Amino acid sequence: MRFKTIAVSNYRNIKLARLNVDADRVFLLGRNGQGKTNLLEAIGYVTSLRAFRARENDTLLGPESPQAEILYEIDHEEFDETQARVLIKKKGKEVSLDGESVRRASDFVGRFPAVTLSSEDLSIVRGSPGGRRRFIDTFLCGIDRQYYVALQRYQKCVQERNALLKKGAAASLMRPFEAQMISPALEVIGKRKQVIGELGELASRFYGTLSGSEEQIGVSYKPNADPESEEAYWTLLDKNRKRDEILHSTGKGPHRDDFELSLNGRVASDFASDGQQRSIALSLAFATIAYWRERFGVCPALLIDDVLGELDPLRRERFWNALDERIQLIATGTELPDAASGKDWMVYGVENGRFELKA
Repeated sequence: MRFKTIAVSNYRNIKLARLNVDADRVFLLGRNGQGKTNLLEAIGYVTSLRAFRARENDTLLGPESPQAEILYEIDHEEFDETQARVLIKKKGKEVSLDGESVRRASDFVGRFPAVTLSSEDLSIVRGSPGGRRRFIDTFLCGIDRQYYVALQRYQKCVQERNALLKKGAAASLMRPFEAQMISPALEVIGKRKQVIGELGELASRFYGTLSGSEEQIGVSYKPNADPESEEAYWTLLDKNRKRDEILHSTGKGPHRDDFELSLNGRVASDFASDGQQRSIALSLAFATIAYWRERFGVCPALLIDDVLGELDPLRRERFWNALDERIQLIATGTELPDAASGKDWMVYGVENGRFELKA
């Protein structure tokens, strides 16, 4: 898959921009805070209709109007040349393909895969459980529409249950919300359990190339709770009900899950060096690309936000060696990057939300 053009209006600090990105390697060059990451985020939004730095729509909207619009021209292995449009509002979003409205967001999610790797993702080993959940949720929402629906339903039910807990509602009033929460919760847990293990196997393939060693990495799911049936989930809720009532918050469930990364059987956050941790993070990113290609026959675009400059020269060289030359790479940074496996960069200068193609 390849992005050909991207047009953005009223997205964060970007008032209006239209870029030709029909190249193997595209680089957005500029000082921090100028809009490079905003554009990269807008490009990646097409995959799972989620921004990799935000959860609420209103944080994405600029000052010009109560909505933001993103238009994409995409060359796709399955859909050929396609035009996609996303309209982001404070509450909800509208999407269309080739001028035809898509009624359900779940019918759109996952059609156009892009894998995003940010500086925060490089710190995923030592980062927070919330950051790791965002990583796996963004990926799963892109590959599995049922997961996207289940996660949305579960998160809404948790919010509603927490609101009732804060009001001191009786357990009998919460039971209907809990009944709606259990099925999507079990689906989220089951899918995470399956895919995190598969990603771990794929990531281990790339780690040797990226690290230059024979060390072994592992990726293991660490569910906050692992009930295997609806009955077991009811037992979990009832067991923790008193605690939840006191703290006004749902304490157990997949909204508190984590996954653990290991190196040679030891917890990587405790025993891996900074360089080893970066290689693990890169291996995970390459694993998501391999998953798309092997399971769905689609080659995702790779979006890299200010990461190349954080890699030492040896790891940058190994990065280029591991990267399939057929993958479109769109990157940001404050300095021009190294040669991209012998390919020239299409470079845009970025300043105050404006983008200018460099000669």
